[in-house]
Amino acid sequence: MDDNLLRAYLQHHWVGSTAGVSLFRRVARTHGIAVVAAEVGRLADQVAQERETMRRVMHDLGARPTTIGTVAAKVGAELGRFKPNGRIITRSPLTDLLEIEALRIAVYGKRSGWEVLRSVADDDPRLEPALFDSLVAQSKRQLDTLAELHLTTARRRIVR
Repeated sequence: MDDNLLRAYLQHHWVGSTAGVSLFRRVARTHGIAVVAAEVGRLADQVAQERETMRRVMHDLGARPTTIGTVAAKVGAELGRFKPNGRIITRSPLTDLLEIEALRIAVYGKRSGWEVLRSVADDDPRLEPALFDSLVAQSKRQLDTLAELHLTTARRRIVR
């Protein structure tokens, strides 16, 4: 096991999780469809809890979140608000749809990280395979939920 590479991998996923939590929270706050916003808020709580799990895993493996990466992720998440949508002050109706798509991409990335850690756990006694099995399964459920929210948003925003 190359601990330096594993720690670097965790730091990269930490940065992604920081941006992901910020995006989930913002979408939960700003989504124009109340039922979708509420469900994204529930998912945001799960994703934030998973980020804390990542922090514990990093600690157990001797890795620390990078301050620069954490700040860059938060700034990047905020910059993601500025999309070429033909509107300067108001939100485009497409923003709701595009943000759900971004959440789906974030969860795919997160799930990929959990899958790698699950695979590594077979060879590293510091990691609990059952924990990562659970996190992979939760990510799959989150993707299913986001797929439903995506179609709900598309129908409400595109089909008028």
